[in-house]
Amino acid sequence: MHRGRGGADITLPLGGKMDMPSIGRTGEPLEVSGRVRRISDGEFVVQGPMSTGVRIHMGKSVVLDTGAIQFVIIENNHEPFDLEMFRSVGIEPTAKQYLLLKSRIHYRAGFKPIAKHIVECSGIGVTGSDYSQFKFEKVRRPIYPLDLDMTLSA
Repeated sequence: MHRGRGGADITLPLGGKMDMPSIGRTGEPLEVSGRVRRISDGEFVVQGPMSTGVRIHMGKSVVLDTGAIQFVIIENNHEPFDLEMFRSVGIEPTAKQYLLLKSRIHYRAGFKPIAKHIVECSGIGVTGSDYSQFKFEKVRRPIYPLDLDMTLSA
């Protein structure tokens, strides 16, 4: 198991690796600078209510500390639904004032029990919540939530 401390100061692009031609967008990475605080093999066993006991392989995982924010950067895409994702890289999620997760639904299984409040954000992308960015061509209209001003007939 590879676990260690970092120490290197780095700048790297995060996210935005994929173009989204179906909505006319190109990938736009965010350039972030910080200090590598921890490097991990990204393996842990799920402890929460969903997939309990399953071994997860996030791939090489790094904690990048910008001073204001600690990013957990993982090699393999994985839905954040268990507190052990943070604990496996040395972060205790219950000790943090804020946790920001890139997830639409599954995060609730592990994180809702520790949340005082949940603020959902609509990101840009093919799984976004802003339906106005999508062209729906084979859907009977009007239909909620695409047509918010629709009226129901009796």
